[in-house]
Amino acid sequence: MPSPNSAPLEWYDLLAEDAINNIDRYNLNLDLDRTSFSRRQSPVAEAANIDPQLQSPRTGEGVSSSSQEQWNSIKNIPLAEDELVLFQHYVNVIGPILDLCDPSEQFTATVPGLAVHNVGLMKSLLAVAARHMALMHEPQLQQPNLDGQTPSSNAGNSVPLASPLIQLATQYYYETLHYLSQNLLYPSYSKSREIIATSILISTYEMWDSGGQYSNGAWERHLRGIFWIQRAQNNNGECKDPLRRAAWWQWIRQDTWVAFREHRRVLTIWRPTKRLMDLSPDELALRIVYICGRCVDFAANERKYDINTRIEQGGKLLQALEDWYRALPASFQPIHRVPLPESGALFAPIWIHPPSYAAAIQTFHFARIVAVINQPSMGGIDDFRVRQRLLDESVETICGITMMHQDNDLSSAMVNFQALYAAGLCVQSPVKQNAVLRILEKTLEITKFPPKTLLNDLADYWGAES
Repeated sequence: MPSPNSAPLEWYDLLAEDAINNIDRYNLNLDLDRTSFSRRQSPVAEAANIDPQLQSPRTGEGVSSSSQEQWNSIKNIPLAEDELVLFQHYVNVIGPILDLCDPSEQFTATVPGLAVHNVGLMKSLLAVAARHMALMHEPQLQQPNLDGQTPSSNAGNSVPLASPLIQLATQYYYETLHYLSQNLLYPSYSKSREIIATSILISTYEMWDSGGQYSNGAWERHLRGIFWIQRAQNNNGECKDPLRRAAWWQWIRQDTWVAFREHRRVLTIWRPTKRLMDLSPDELALRIVYICGRCVDFAANERKYDINTRIEQGGKLLQALEDWYRALPASFQPIHRVPLPESGALFAPIWIHPPSYAAAIQTFHFARIVAVINQPSMGGIDDFRVRQRLLDESVETICGITMMHQDNDLSSAMVNFQALYAAGLCVQSPVKQNAVLRILEKTLEITKFPPKTLLNDLADYWGAES
């Protein structure tokens, strides 16, 4: 574990190592010198001058607030016309995805305001916007990347980038790293809100650039680096600063999915202090994300304990999930259920509003499926019936909520595909398996992430179980 002072530097070293390797590997035609990614080797004073290429000119005196920081620009950073398009895409599309369960909308409302005064944050914002637009508009160019590193391309081949949007995104990504290399040793910057927001946007960029392959990949490795920064800044799910709190929840969402897919533990060591009864509805919607992480931890520890211990651990998690569900106010209940049509459909659409509460229910059922299928059983028909009832209920709810969102709700779809994948793990009937697969395929058409290799994973799982 890096020290608090070195955590941002250790994280950057992970980024820079992969970035430098990829310049040759993917024949990147970037307007940057690879030596620009070598961070300064000695501390710098707060009053030292920053590379003028990395900062907008500072004018005026006697300003207050964070604009006084040497690594911030007092005037708004000017945007070219094409950059404005990317900025608007971030505000209108990406921010709402990140803010799905945050009523204060930190990534939509606060981060853009910080970005117009910080070059590093602005470059990361433009990078993630361009990369997401490439996913939305040019899906035929997306190919699995076996190393999960930037940029998307066939692993091992030295080929130019196929998409202009991907090339633009990659340029902004590397410019972000260049900025970091020049500014991380400013103590105030390494502890700032700007760097934690930048780290989340970089991670989101890498998530969409990963091609769904996380083993030894950049996204998975760099999530660990963000964990170090969170620890160094004492960020957690209950800290007072709303941006730091929102960044922590967004990070743990990403890390929980990667941990689930990689069969490892979630990286956080934080434990909530507030009781369920003291949480607001919005806080309850976030608490289930934490409990879900504990269920993923349980699945990762499958071989470490004897069967009786595993049964006891699983029982405690299922009780924690039940306690959370019973603490929910009526606003988490469906406001409309569509009756099953006569055509023989297996699942009925379920509408829960607002979408953040629907996402919480999806996460609850995802977590419950993970806990149930990883909890050993001593056998017996009664135990089997209880477990099967829980799994059937979760599958029906997950599919019902997803079907209600399948028109254009991109933010919800980013949660729905994870729940659908878990639902597929516990469906045994070939008819239901095909139904889940069709719903998941439609959801992936909305998110464009992860790639449809996720469908193959489910099919392979069913084949191995048959």
